[in-house]
Amino acid sequence: MSMSTMSAPHDRLNRTRWRSIRYRIRQFLSGLRATTGDSDDALAIATLSPTELALFRRMPADARRHSQAVLRTLQAEASVPHDLAVAALLHDVGKAAADEAGAYLGLWLRGPIVLAETFAPRWLTHLADPAPSRSLRYALYVQLHHPAIGAAWAQQAGCSELTCWLIAFHQEKLPIGDPARRELLGRLQAADNLN
Repeated sequence: MSMSTMSAPHDRLNRTRWRSIRYRIRQFLSGLRATTGDSDDALAIATLSPTELALFRRMPADARRHSQAVLRTLQAEASVPHDLAVAALLHDVGKAAADEAGAYLGLWLRGPIVLAETFAPRWLTHLADPAPSRSLRYALYVQLHHPAIGAAWAQQAGCSELTCWLIAFHQEKLPIGDPARRELLGRLQAADNLN
């Protein structure tokens, strides 16, 4: 096996990592440009039930703006089933668990954590602590497990089983199973990655 053949997978991995880093930097800068004042929640108000809207409003303004941008991206591509629309608006709601425990998980911390997830995921998993507290370790836990936290909250808010599933898996590789679900999840992930 030649050296060039052996380095091809390594080169692909590096390109994938750099693409991820560029995306996260763009996402970080977009969050910085967002003001911390009230978000225009008109799209969420038109889409969510009162209980779901209360859950949506637990997120900080930059996260609410991001979620509405995800839904707008989906709407620009094709019609959006209601379950997918709700999942788009609530997919990151689990991140509010850190703020509610007094642990800082703001924009300045989320960016570096996401980059660390790319390069040192085991290190983050080791540092994360599931006990709610004001600690950075709990903030790390929330960042790593916000899909499951958000899905549980969505279920408590009366969201459909499909919406909860989409929230729970929005950061996972497409699971084997129902092709219709996989298509919806793929659409959510693609729109999330664009925003």
